[in-house]
Amino acid sequence: METTSVSTVKTKRKDKSEDAHEERQKEEPRPDPSGEPQRKLLRLGETLDKPLAVPEVQLNAAYQQKELTQWLQTTWSKGDKTVKEEKTGAQVFGEPFQMCLLPGMLKDGTSKDLVAEIIDKVTWSRKQMDLYEFYQSTDLSNMPRCRLLTNFLQLLRKQVRPWLEKVTNLKLDYVSASCSMYTCGDYLLVHDDLLKDRQIAFIYYLSPWEGAEEWSETQGGSLEIFSSDDQCFPQFPVHRKIAPKDNQFAFFKVGSRSFHQVGEVTTFDYPRLTINGWFHGETNEAFVPDSMRAFPRLSYLQPDSSNKPSLGLLLNNVYLKTATRRSIQKRIEENSEICLYEFFKREKFELARAQLLSDAESLVWRRQGPANAHNYEVMDLSTARGTIQELLQLFRSNAMFDLLRDFTDLDLSGADAVRPKCSVELQRWSHGNYTVLGDGLVSEENTLDLVYYLNAAEGAAVITYLSPDGELPHEKEKTASEEEEDDSVLLTISPVDNALNIVYRCEGTTKFTKYVSRNTPLEKGPVFVISCSYKE
Repeated sequence: METTSVSTVKTKRKDKSEDAHEERQKEEPRPDPSGEPQRKLLRLGETLDKPLAVPEVQLNAAYQQKELTQWLQTTWSKGDKTVKEEKTGAQVFGEPFQMCLLPGMLKDGTSKDLVAEIIDKVTWSRKQMDLYEFYQSTDLSNMPRCRLLTNFLQLLRKQVRPWLEKVTNLKLDYVSASCSMYTCGDYLLVHDDLLKDRQIAFIYYLSPWEGAEEWSETQGGSLEIFSSDDQCFPQFPVHRKIAPKDNQFAFFKVGSRSFHQVGEVTTFDYPRLTINGWFHGETNEAFVPDSMRAFPRLSYLQPDSSNKPSLGLLLNNVYLKTATRRSIQKRIEENSEICLYEFFKREKFELARAQLLSDAESLVWRRQGPANAHNYEVMDLSTARGTIQELLQLFRSNAMFDLLRDFTDLDLSGADAVRPKCSVELQRWSHGNYTVLGDGLVSEENTLDLVYYLNAAEGAAVITYLSPDGELPHEKEKTASEEEEDDSVLLTISPVDNALNIVYRCEGTTKFTKYVSRNTPLEKGPVFVISCSYKE
């Protein structure tokens, strides 16, 4: 277990530039051809045919027919079926929320011309936070050098917006749009897009390269749609996947159930390129109830007085010495955290790890949701046996509360202890797992966290703590070639086998566990984490 006060994980929370229509950035500089991902785009651009004449952005004539507009309007208003129009291939989905796909939206060849201009003139900023990692351009309204992208924006404003008003029967006042690019390993986790005035979200796909006009599931990058429960929490598994398809326009109604994500891009060959954004109107009727929806929280239990483990049989003897305990207490008092290497006796650790990897039949696991907050597995503690049971029982025992009192000087036991309690989870982490920042992970009071890894792997189940500064750490603009540090990051915990991290976090401190990319090597199997929280 390694702990560092300066994080190598770039952690952000709120992308305010995409929320505010009034915010305008300065005219973008010319792209740096030496930076990534610009180099790859330039190479891909060489495979595209150059336009013979000055191109124009025009709608496919089929989508300007009155009959098709009426069909879409009627089908959308019913809002409960999946229907496909045969001539254009347009599809309308009623469940789990209203959505429409329009293949071949623009005149043939337009997507290729747009991509050529994007390659030549667009500058990218890297966006990284708990929820996503990808590249994004500035708003299309700030791209005077990009004639085709400016024309595309005008098309959205003057033709698509009034047309969507007819189809959806919504009042749409203005549109915001930007370009997004997902390279291998990039993703956008589950969210609903619901902000005060967003009414319709849209995505226009750009993939004009020969053989890559429509992506396969193995390439990733799909728009993944989630169903939700009675409390409007998104549920696993994914309800529908929509793969990137060149010149396809997708739009959906933003609401309290419009949960979706962009699956991790797994191909190195092509980037997932889109123009995406929102049509805005009056305050979304779902906004107020959605803002009151709280994430589930941990449940806490009192120490188990019936369980009396022998610390001498389980723990490394060095941590039972009085001098060591004093040294640990001093370190925690100064830094609020410490890592205790080789915490359990090596033979106990090896037995526990072997049992977790081999005992698939008797140990019961369930996926921890909801999908917009968590995605990992937790073990049913009642199914624990053998060494695993010994370790789990230890963390809830009076002996552990006593030990933690000595380590931290917190009133977790003894005469001054009022009602100490703890929460214990055994987690299993694999590719695609994550937690994101949210109310359920904000500490409402001072808390002592314990994190212990088994079968650790670099880059899997990395935990980041963020400061309680009254505001979520804001997004900083960063070009693809720049590096920066985020002052809001207090601590990053990276996995190391048989090392116990102890972290004292004050009220308001929050944390998240970074998304486990498919590029993360897990040849030894999943990573297991015993995660505990203690309160006085």
